[in-house]
Amino acid sequence: MTGEKLFEIALDLLDLRKTNGFLPENCADMKTKAVNIINICLAECAPLNNLLQNRTDNEFLDITGLNEIVPCDERLAVSVLPFGVAAYLCCDEDPVLSQLMESRYRTAYRNMQRASKAKIHSVTEVY
Repeated sequence: MTGEKLFEIALDLLDLRKTNGFLPENCADMKTKAVNIINICLAECAPLNNLLQNRTDNEFLDITGLNEIVPCDERLAVSVLPFGVAAYLCCDEDPVLSQLMESRYRTAYRNMQRASKAKIHSVTEVY
């Protein structure tokens, strides 16, 4: 999924798309913030992304433009990140809606975390 698609899904969650299918002109300021907001959400979801992708490194994943593919597990990009992006996008304009989106973001994160399989590995005795 591209950053642009993620941004559009977040705007749809905020019910900002016009009936003709286009986004309103007053969303331009949100679009300028979108890359940084997506990167914040990617950083917040990095532990879950590592779990989903069996990664052990702590490499920071980010995008530099909305036309880029969001570098995370597709399940995370579809079912968790849109709520986080939506929450950050509307926090100044509608704190109540932002709080609702953040609640859904945290719930989606926890649900995906619970649905992920536990990893079995050896434990090194340190004493």
